[in-house]
Amino acid sequence: MTEVLHSRSLAAPIDVVWSVLADFPRLAEWAPMITHSSAMTQNREGVGAVRRVAIGRTIVLERITEWEPGKVLAYELEGLPQIIASVSNRWVLVADAASTTVSLTTIVEPGPRPPMKAAAAVAARRIGATNKSLLDCLVIEAEKIGATR
Repeated sequence: MTEVLHSRSLAAPIDVVWSVLADFPRLAEWAPMITHSSAMTQNREGVGAVRRVAIGRTIVLERITEWEPGKVLAYELEGLPQIIASVSNRWVLVADAASTTVSLTTIVEPGPRPPMKAAAAVAARRIGATNKSLLDCLVIEAEKIGATR
């Protein structure tokens, strides 16, 4: 297993940060590296909701596994190469007066064979870099919305 953690404090209240993060299908509107995102289930929030995400030619499904409004959003990524057994992202929000600390943890589980472990470690670094950019974009969007309130 490889775990990658990114954390940032931002100048926006927790409800604003959550409103951006929890609007699951709207991801491509505030994250420029995402070329497309859309809801795949009728329910757009809560455990079981699924969105389709495209980053260039790579397309994955993200299925929500944990949903605590204003606190936690976690999802599994589906559709990655078979060298990776599973990938999950878990966002945690913590209020701090008028700011919010956001942590994004990515866990990559490799397939069972030794070569898969090395390949999964490389994939974890790439996914981690994308997720750092995603966190940076969330900060920009939430602070922009927070400033207009």
